[in-house]
This record gives sequence, C-alpha cells and structure tokens, in this order.
Amino acid sequence: MSGLAAQPAPYALELRSRFDRLLYVFAQLEPHEVDNVQLDNGWTPKGLLAHVAFWDTVQRCRMERALAGATSFALPAGDNDNRAAQELRPFAAVLAEAEAARAALVDFAATLPATALAHAYPEDDHTLSLDKLLRHMVNHTSQHTRDLFAYVASLRRWGRAGLRDLLDVQHNLLMDSIAGLDEETILTTRVAGGWSLRDQLVHVLAWSEYMYHVLVGWPAVAPAAIAEWIRAPGESEDAVNARTLQNRATMTMIEVVDMHATWHRRTLARIDALDDATLASKGDFGWGEQGELCHFLYSMCLHQAEHALEIWEARA
Repeated sequence: MSGLAAQPAPYALELRSRFDRLLYVFAQLEPHEVDNVQLDNGWTPKGLLAHVAFWDTVQRCRMERALAGATSFALPAGDNDNRAAQELRPFAAVLAEAEAARAALVDFAATLPATALAHAYPEDDHTLSLDKLLRHMVNHTSQHTRDLFAYVASLRRWGRAGLRDLLDVQHNLLMDSIAGLDEETILTTRVAGGWSLRDQLVHVLAWSEYMYHVLVGWPAVAPAAIAEWIRAPGESEDAVNARTLQNRATMTMIEVVDMHATWHRRTLARIDALDDATLASKGDFGWGEQGELCHFLYSMCLHQAEHALEIWEARA
C-alpha cells in the first residue's frame, strides 16, 4: 500500500518540519517585535505561536479521546482572536509550551496505526477522520507560517532603505564567502548535496537573474522571460536547478563573479526607479505564488543568504 493514509510516519515528519519552518521564520524577528508588532490578522507573533500551541493540544486530545472510544468532544469556548489578544505570558513560556505541544502531537502521529487513520470515528452528530484532521494540522501550521512571513518580508517592516541595504549587505556577504579562495578550491570543495562552491555561486547567480526578470516584469512577468526556470509538467525543482547550472557551465569564475555584480547593480537600479506603492503592491512571483513585491525580494535575499552560509560553513 502507498500514500499518507497508509503510512502514518510522514504525518509526524511533516508536522515536525512545518513547525521547524515556523520557528525559522520566528528567528528572523527582532526580540521587540515578538510582543509588539501587529500582523495582518491583528495578532502579535507571540499570540500566533500561542494559537498554534493551543490547537496542537486540543486536537491531539480530541484524537486520543476518539481512539479511547469517546463519542463526544466539546471544543473550547471562546474565539481565537480573543485568546491571541489576551496572551500575556513571556515569549519564552509560550515558546516552551508550543515546542512541548508539537512534540506531543508528533509523537502521537508517529505511533498511530494505519488502521486508525482509515477509520471513521463517531463524534456527536458526525464522524471524525484522524487522517483528515492530521492533514489539517499540517496545513494549519503552514498557513500561520505564511501569516508571519508576510510581516517578516513586508515593506512596512523594512522600508525602502532597509530593503535596499539588506540586498546590498547580503550580496557583499556572498562575495566575501569566496574571498581569498583560489579557483581550484572553489571548483573542488563540496557542500551539502554534493555541489561545489562554484555550483553554489552559479545557482545563486541564475536565481539573481530570475529575480531581476520578475522585478522588471512586475506585477506579471512574461513567461518567455523566465522560461529557463519554469518547470515542465512532471519536472522536479532539482531538474530545473540542474538545467540552470548546465546553461552556465562554460562561464569562467571571473565571468561568474562579474555577472553577480551586474545583476546586483541592475536590481538595485530597478528598485531605485520604483515608488513605495509598487514595492508594496501585489503580483506574481513567477512560480505560482502571489504576494507583495518586497516579499518576493526578501525571499530571494533569504535564498541567497542560505547558500552563502553553506559556503562559509564549507570553508570554516
């Protein structure tokens, strides 16, 4: 048999990885922002995390009761907005509760037999599917991660000058990551996944070019401008990355570094030519996701930072 319904372990893996992703986004906040900023739904980041912890516990208890034979479950009184607004505990306490609640939910999902996922449990005037509820909890975490990231990557958070400085600093950190290395080292040193340092640089270069094309075409880049990066039906992300590397295989290291500077310079010039309303406007990222232009630029900067970190770690 195959599929999530026949393999409970993937739910545990997904619940863990989605929560880790949420904490990764939290790590991008400044300490004062956790309690004080207001997200688009009116909650603070701390209130959002408390909400995730609350429903992790409630829904786990609900599933445990169903497995034990209970045929009724009363959902907690009150509403999510009020609970988020009334969250006054220190962030450390909320974080500890959230980590414990998610660990308990992951453990529950990891030990759940496949037969339990396939069974429909009577609950009041309906039936409860553990399979559907666990899928909901995975999606629930992802949705609130998107809610938080919408603020983290927003123009209202960064401002024009802050966004421009971030792009500039990150470009310099990437270039500094190879400073002092000879070409043989760049070509032969391997990082996670088997890529060389050159592969990392060329990969980031390709996506820096993509970023510029989306920026120029905003709010809807022409498909022809980004055809190289678009997945064919059934094509994987790895295949797209392999193609972009192959398309730049003949570039010398001098050309790679020069083109990094070129695309960075063009990107900053384009940003300088746009007004704040455009930077905050919604559009198409080109890979099927919609959002604020600043959100797109921040995401691409974060992608560059992750690869720069891998280079720094490889040479440590």
